Amino acid sequence: MREIKINFLPFEKQDFEVTIYRREPTSNEFLDEYDYYDFKNESGEFVKYEVSYRPIEGFSEYKLLPYTQPGIVCKKIYEYLLLASTKIPNSFLKGDKKYNRRIYFQIEKHPKGKKSIWMEPYFLKSQGKWGVLFDFSFLVDFESENEKFKLDKDILVASGTLNERGGSNTDYYLYKHSYIDAFIKSYIPRLNKELENQISTTLLSLPSYLLNSKTYIFGNGLMSNSSFLGLTKNPPLEAAPSNTKFHFIYKKEDRTIAVSLLQGLRGESSPNTFSGMNKMFRIDFSNSCITGSAIAGFTEDVISKEIQHIKGLGTNVVPIIITNSKKDLEDDELYYRLKHRFTKDKIPCQVVTKELVKNEYSLRYSLSNIGLQIFAKAGGKPWKMKPVDSEYLIIGIGQSYTMEKNDEGNLVKKNLTYSVLTDSSGIFKDIQVLGEGLENEESYYNQLIANISAIINSTSHRKISIHAPFRISKSKVIDKVVKNISTEVELSVLVINSKNDFFGFDYANNGLVPFESTFLKVGYNEYVVWFEGLQLNNPKITKRFGRPLSIKFWYFSDPKYNSDNSYKERLLQDCINLSGANWRGFKAKQLPVSVFYCQQISEFIGKFQEYHLSHIDINNLKPWFL
Repeated sequence: MREIKINFLPFEKQDFEVTIYRREPTSNEFLDEYDYYDFKNESGEFVKYEVSYRPIEGFSEYKLLPYTQPGIVCKKIYEYLLLASTKIPNSFLKGDKKYNRRIYFQIEKHPKGKKSIWMEPYFLKSQGKWGVLFDFSFLVDFESENEKFKLDKDILVASGTLNERGGSNTDYYLYKHSYIDAFIKSYIPRLNKELENQISTTLLSLPSYLLNSKTYIFGNGLMSNSSFLGLTKNPPLEAAPSNTKFHFIYKKEDRTIAVSLLQGLRGESSPNTFSGMNKMFRIDFSNSCITGSAIAGFTEDVISKEIQHIKGLGTNVVPIIITNSKKDLEDDELYYRLKHRFTKDKIPCQVVTKELVKNEYSLRYSLSNIGLQIFAKAGGKPWKMKPVDSEYLIIGIGQSYTMEKNDEGNLVKKNLTYSVLTDSSGIFKDIQVLGEGLENEESYYNQLIANISAIINSTSHRKISIHAPFRISKSKVIDKVVKNISTEVELSVLVINSKNDFFGFDYANNGLVPFESTFLKVGYNEYVVWFEGLQLNNPKITKRFGRPLSIKFWYFSDPKYNSDNSYKERLLQDCINLSGANWRGFKAKQLPVSVFYCQQISEFIGKFQEYHLSHIDINNLKPWFL
């Protein structure tokens, strides 16, 4: 067991009280000027009281202990913190959201924004402690509300993503810690002068534990702890169809660039970093299965003709298209227009920018990833993961929002919810639309219930896990799904959040970075897990390691698992394993594919909508989104 210091400062006193004012409602209507909370009345029954935070006629004073009604306690603590912060220079609020509990402090001015620390009251359930959660944040200044946001090098350096030279910031954890430490030393003492209950100046330490390392499985059941090294020594898990062909599409003036990419994919230009499609993926990449088209431009007519040409070449052809980078709006639109057009015709395509091909250094280290994506789109399976127990079905659920006009011409928000099906070994199986909602919420939920139930009922797996980056309504969806499926099905629902507010430091490690697979408990059913970090056998920092993920066990069909930590840890291990199943790259983003693939699809759907491209059927397609 090791200790991780998290970005939480507890209050010195945990036995405090807060004062509110309450009364039983005088009518059945909820009034905007009051909050409503359940309290026991004199008869011992729970009644919804009107709550005021100021003395008011007709309301009686009431003392609350810190562990009852945490929503009220949080609001009162926020009031204390806000009052104290107004007496300190460089404190400010951001936004005017009703439920905002975040206060900012400017640590350092920057030409393009503010290097800041945000702070908010928080109850850490695993320790039963109230305190403040806080972290470093770079806030970009906009000259006008209509200015299109552009993420440039200056902003990435200021946020800690890049170092001063523009490379990956390997000191990211040290960078964040320096600002957190400066805040504790400079601002906390000033806040404490204004607060009755003092804030600790020491980060809270939590016990942490390690899950197992990922194990990759290749052809013939051979295993390795590395996807890249394993694939160089072993055959892929499953070969692509033998009739696979490849068709290069490029503008006439880019022929030499197309030839360079072809040579790279054959392993001729950088054999030390990529041995070629044939050696790496055991797929024929000779002239007999390669064709090409030199076109005048990417017009709609030309693309339509190319699609018809590709369909005539065979039943399994992967187009490899060379375009400009997505730096300009026009090129960005072209990229998504191409992806949309080919996907609409159920042809997974590979788009490569000519800027990447012309950069010899970048191409050298990108060829293996490009090859991996092409192989997967051709129908091959490079590897799978070794699950904790027997394989079971995992339903990754994603969601995108678009704006459409109704019959009256008004803009309304439309939900599109879809699933990415894998199993606990990470094998990609399918994409299915679960629900489309425009104005009728009931119809939308009925679609979700029916389609999720159908997926579960159509599989032979008796263990099912749903992964989503958001909470799925228990009463409106999950409870009704459970009624539609067999009682023998063991269902769990996990909320996996990569944009959570937790961060932590291992003071005993190089660069303060925790080991990969470190996890700690922050709530009854909530864990923080480092999907990337230092390697136990090689504690050298070679890249910027990102923040940990929050994983919340939202639902178990069998309530006994709520108190079974061993069962939860096995599910956490499978989440770690799924992060290795990513076929987008050998060092792809460290998220479970159940969540990451949904993020990729959501980005594509959003861009299709932005460029006014038609709706496409994404059901039962190969992994076109890689």
